[in-house]
Amino acid sequence: MAVGLREVVDDHWGRLDEEQVSSPQRVRTSNLPVATPLGPLLAAVDHTGNRHLLVPLTAHQHVRLDRGGAALTVRERPLENEEVYERYADLGCDRRDLDGVFTGLVVDVLDAVGEAPDRPLKALYTVVSQWRALFQHSPAPLSPDRLAGLFGELVVLNELLAGESTAVDFWTGPSGHRHDFTVGTHGIEVKTSTAATGRKARIHGAEQLQPPPEGTLDLVWIRVERVVEQGSTISDLVDHARRTGDDDTRLLFKLAEAGYRPADADLYEDVRFVVREQRWYEVDSEFPRIAPSSAPPGVSDVDYTVDLDQQQPQVTDPSEIRDRTFRITQESK
Repeated sequence: MAVGLREVVDDHWGRLDEEQVSSPQRVRTSNLPVATPLGPLLAAVDHTGNRHLLVPLTAHQHVRLDRGGAALTVRERPLENEEVYERYADLGCDRRDLDGVFTGLVVDVLDAVGEAPDRPLKALYTVVSQWRALFQHSPAPLSPDRLAGLFGELVVLNELLAGESTAVDFWTGPSGHRHDFTVGTHGIEVKTSTAATGRKARIHGAEQLQPPPEGTLDLVWIRVERVVEQGSTISDLVDHARRTGDDDTRLLFKLAEAGYRPADADLYEDVRFVVREQRWYEVDSEFPRIAPSSAPPGVSDVDYTVDLDQQQPQVTDPSEIRDRTFRITQESK
């Protein structure tokens, strides 16, 4: 995402927010720096403070009302004064808590229109189709185990982002990769436990603890406790990652692959975790594991448990973990 363009869009909406819109039928508008043969695209704010993007239409184009998500709507909106009557495709977001996500969508529309200024409506529809799911709830809520697992992966992601602002690119687990993170030739597999005692990691498949070719692998074991107060929500960790990372859009789509969408935040607002323990293990030749070469012929889909109480971690101290993640990110360059 073009960070500079995002700041421009946010600045337009910020200035539009400074004055109240006079009636429900009206919007306040501002010309955005993306032009088409029909005129510029407009940022707009309605009387409730909700944000809109207006894309100019030709005389022969019409927009059918499209509720693209629980909070996203595309409709036709006329703008007129004593001298001019113009029609626009109005892309609006009805949830203020999704303003940041909507800004990402709008920036993608602006980029697409900039590449094809003669067909702005088509560009709008194409981008909205790609983003539509982020404004809807996931098909099914995350189970407690998957929610804790995602929390642990976001803890590690934020630690990597502290050393490299593009670290969202390293998060490969959501796309089905065998390791949760891939940093150059280094892999990181994260296991999160809510158990009060013991340190056991459930391993899925003979490949999961197999280091990358010519590379190395860390197993990160995190113990979390669900708490009523204090602690952090998934949304807290996502917000932190969005502030520190460079690619907001990529992060949001990876979260969706992992089963979490921005519209889901209200489903989990009372689910808070605190990290009680974090241990990093180097998976070397001495680490107990089932390697692909050791599985009996005809045996597949092997799941097993490793008792980490029998293993010596490489690092456990928060400052040592920061040093390790920083070194990993720097070695990838």
